[in-house]
Amino acid sequence: MDKLYSLDNRLQLCASLVRPSARLVDVGTDHALLPIWLLKHGKISCAIASDINSAPLESGRANAQKYGVKNIVFRLGAGLSTILADDKITDAVIAGMGGEVIAQIISDSGLARDKDLNLILQPMTKSEELIAFLCENGFEIQKQKCTVSHGKCYTVISASYSGNAVQADGIFPYIGKLDLSDEYSLLFLKNHIKHLENKCKGDKNYLQILNELKRLVIL
Repeated sequence: MDKLYSLDNRLQLCASLVRPSARLVDVGTDHALLPIWLLKHGKISCAIASDINSAPLESGRANAQKYGVKNIVFRLGAGLSTILADDKITDAVIAGMGGEVIAQIISDSGLARDKDLNLILQPMTKSEELIAFLCENGFEIQKQKCTVSHGKCYTVISASYSGNAVQADGIFPYIGKLDLSDEYSLLFLKNHIKHLENKCKGDKNYLQILNELKRLVIL
């Protein structure tokens, strides 16, 4: 049996927000690296590795066999549509896709509105759209952290459904619950500022938000 790999910082941060002994679904599992790692370390009790494409699932099955991992099931399908009530999932990781795609996956799923479900969300882009969606559709953000992996800065959000919808306006979609005393969170905010500076070249509607974010960085 091969020696187990290490997770990169992005997946390690996702792993850190999965609750102990969770019954996990990893949506868009790719090579099933995250659930296999969590199972091998005894962090979770079982896992469903789900993907919309068959090739990543075949790769995941090969990895599970390679590392001698059991208690993992592979399912082909979109989003959370592969999950059944009998699965009794407690934690769901949706990582490695755009924030607007993650928002759509959550919107399409009744399971996502289970108040006991811990959603671990890692948007590759458009995190502000995801955060706005969560707030405006009754989801509460418990934690938000950032890290750097392979030269890029990422954010990971832990959220659950509360039913209390609030308007996400102003700068909140950009800062969420980031701790701006943390160097990675500050770097993530600076990346937002760069994107907004480019947007403001053609659309001055973002200028106020841009200036407010810049003041946060200076402070």
